[in-house]
Parts: sequence; structure tokens; C-alpha cells
Amino acid sequence: MPEKLLSALGDGSISISVPGTLWVLLGAFLVFIMVPSIGMLEAGLTRQKNVVHGLMKSLSAASVMMVIFLIIGFGLAFSPSTMAGIIGNPIHYLFGGDPQSAWPTIFTDGSATGGVPLYAYVLFQMMFATVTLALIGAGVSERIKFSAWLLYSLFFSLILYPLVAHLVWSPNGLFATLGTRTGWLDGMGVRDFAGGVVVHAQAGFAGLAITLALGASLKRRATLSSHAPFVKFKKSTVVPSGYEDLAAKEASEKYANNIPLAVIGTALLWFGWFGFNGGSSLEPNLQGVSAALATTVAAAAAGLVSMLMSKAVDGRYDAIMAISGVLGGLVMITPNAGYVDPGASLVLGVLAGVVTFGATKIMEKYLYQIDDPIGGFPVHGVNGVLGSMLVPVFARPDVSGLPVAGLLYGGGTDALVWLGIQTLGIAVVCTLVFFASYAFIKVSSAFVKVRAAFEEEAAGLDLVDHGVYKEEIPAKTVGTLAKESTA
Repeated sequence: MPEKLLSALGDGSISISVPGTLWVLLGAFLVFIMVPSIGMLEAGLTRQKNVVHGLMKSLSAASVMMVIFLIIGFGLAFSPSTMAGIIGNPIHYLFGGDPQSAWPTIFTDGSATGGVPLYAYVLFQMMFATVTLALIGAGVSERIKFSAWLLYSLFFSLILYPLVAHLVWSPNGLFATLGTRTGWLDGMGVRDFAGGVVVHAQAGFAGLAITLALGASLKRRATLSSHAPFVKFKKSTVVPSGYEDLAAKEASEKYANNIPLAVIGTALLWFGWFGFNGGSSLEPNLQGVSAALATTVAAAAAGLVSMLMSKAVDGRYDAIMAISGVLGGLVMITPNAGYVDPGASLVLGVLAGVVTFGATKIMEKYLYQIDDPIGGFPVHGVNGVLGSMLVPVFARPDVSGLPVAGLLYGGGTDALVWLGIQTLGIAVVCTLVFFASYAFIKVSSAFVKVRAAFEEEAAGLDLVDHGVYKEEIPAKTVGTLAKESTA
């Protein structure tokens, strides 16, 4: 039951739910674990000379996003005053807003007598925003200059993330209320329980756009000719004249320099995901418990399916495919977690395992010019979109608390209308994020050095951007490349 607690910051009091506050804070702390875990995953799956670069992108994502989100990002995303449901008022919650206020209660039992302190909710949402940016960083490994990454981080933190969060998650957002605004389905709109659209689809499509804008790495270019029905042959996918020897050397270097580190990163992501999905109920209630159970069931099922498929197709129990499957299951269940029962989460997990394996293989064979060694797009982009589209199919009303049941639970025509609304919202978000990110990188390239030069790629961005190098690399080389990288 909500209790009256005197605020430690003043003489007034706010009506808050003590269990809800503890639940949300625990969720925020768990979600933060995901940020360094993403860096560990990238560090394990790329080449050794880019390990620090990957970890630094995750660390900087926290530094940039958290500061901006506190100052104006939360207001842009969740302000009650809105510009046609598209974006909020940046100063409404300036520096976290009023400490004497509580975030409106959004509980399945309909209680309106309490909530969680506004600061707790700001902290919780801040972690989601940070994870989204960190996921984008992992999807653009080994060739984006760190200074350019910081520039994109500012753009994403100030504009893209708050815009998408307001559209989908704010109670007055355009897509959150699309059914009511259009008269198609009163009281309904796009529903995304914990970030299938806002976090994962957005991160997947932003990463894809940046990857395409940067062009393939020298390593990838050197091996394109053996993969090609659809890659013949763009300027951004061939080895430039004079770089043949360097490209051959790059091609001989293997990704996945530290699979144990990637496995540990994945396990920590799985652990953090309990806060990601379970915490999104904002109360330790049936919905939150169901979300936590659904999360782990889907992850386990997807990892098992992907691993078994790799054995059947490739003849080995591929550790990287098992990692991708687990993550794909976690992504698939995220928009559904608080809306589905354990049986549905098992089905969604199996589907995620198949989808992740298939999408990864298609990219490897037919879209090899998309230089994504982490598998960011097949894991987050594909599963984020598909999982979000399936919410109107699997939503069980006695778990979700939503006014419309999913297709499998008798939703009928209303569920079909909801599916149309959901699909429209997802399509607009993914299109917007893709073209905005692509354009930002291309425009920025005219003013700053965004992509590492081929020589810098070969030396590794740990050396070029961060001054970290192996003992066998002469200090003179470090200084020379550092100068060149700032030229």
C-alpha cells in the first residue's frame, strides 16, 4: 500500500509507494549493469586492437546521455505539455523537476493514490536512454572516430532519443495515443512495455544507418568478392588502389578475440534485463513478476534454439550464435514482457532463436557489405521490430491490464486495428531514426573526420584514439598516428 513519507528535501510530503520506489530503484541499478556489459560484448567480439575503443564508447554513452537527460532530455521525452504529441517541453522537468512530486501511478490495479518519487523515475528512464546509445555504439565497431562518436552521442541524446521516447512512451505522445487521436481505437496506441521500439529497434536501425554511412572496413572489403550476389561493386565496398597488401593483412585478422569476455558480457546483460523488463511495471505486482519470468524464459529458449540450429547447419555448437540467440530472445520479449504469460514467452523465445539465426546468416551471405561484426542489426533491429509487432497478437488482458486483448485471446477486430496502429508506429520510428542517423553522419563528414583512415584501422583505434598500444609498437608510431588522426 502507498505510504506517506516526509520528504528529506523539505517540510512537505508526497504520497509515494514504498515498494514501488524500491522496485524502480532496483530496476535502475540493474539496467546500469547493462551499459558496461555492452562494452564487454563488443570488446569480446571485435579484434584486440579495438577493445578499449569499444569499452570507451559504452562509458562515454553514460557520460553524455546522463548529463543531457537530466538537464532537458527527460522533459523533452515525458513533459505533460507537448507539441502535438511529437516532443515535450525541454524545461518542464529541468534538472529533474520538482523533488516534492511523484511520477503518476501506472499500475495494473488502477490505483491512483500514489506513485514513485519523480527523481526515481528520472533515474530509471535515464538508464534506458543510456543503454540505447551504448547499443548503437556496439553496432558501429572498429572504424568510427571517437570524436565523431561523441558528436553523434550529443545529437542522439538531444534530439533522436527524446523524440522517439515522447512519441511512444509519454502518456500524451502521438503514437501512444494514436488510436484515440484518429478515432480508430479509443484508449489505445502503440504499446511497448520496456523498449522493443524505443530502445532496440531504434538502436538497430541507427547502427545500421551509421554502418552504411561509414562504408565497409578494409578487412570487410578484402573479403567481399567471395560473398557477393548483391555487392558488385560499390566504391564503399572495394579495396582502394595501393591498399591491397594492407587489406590482405587485415583480412587475416580474426574477429572475436575474447569469446569468454563476450559470454560474461551476455550473462550480465541477461541479469540486467530483469531490471529492464521487470522494473517497467513500476510496482512489484503481478505484471512485474510476469515480466521477469517471461524475460528469462524467452532468453533461455532463444539461446537454445540458435545453438541447436548452428549445430544442425554448421556442424558445431557456435558460441557466438548462442550469444546472439540469448540476446535476440531478450530483445523479442522486451516489448511483450509485461503483457504475456509464460507460454507465450516460450513461443516468442523459440521464434527469436530462429529469427536471429536466420537474419544473421542472411546478412553474412547476401548483405556482407553491412559491416556489423557484433550482429547489432539482426539481434536488435530485426527482433525489436518483430517483437513489437507481435504485442497485439500475444497480449493477455488479465496480465497486461490493457483494454484490448491480443488476437490469440479473442481481441478480434480491435486487435487487428491495434496491429495496424502498432505497425504504423514502428515503421515511422525506424524510418525516421535510419534517415536522421545516416544524414547526420554524412553531413558531419563534410566538417569533421568521422571515419578512421585505412592506416588507422590497421593500427587499431585503441592506439589511434586512446593511446593504448602493445609493447611491440614503437612509441614513435603512436605519436605519428595520433597527429595524423587529428589532422
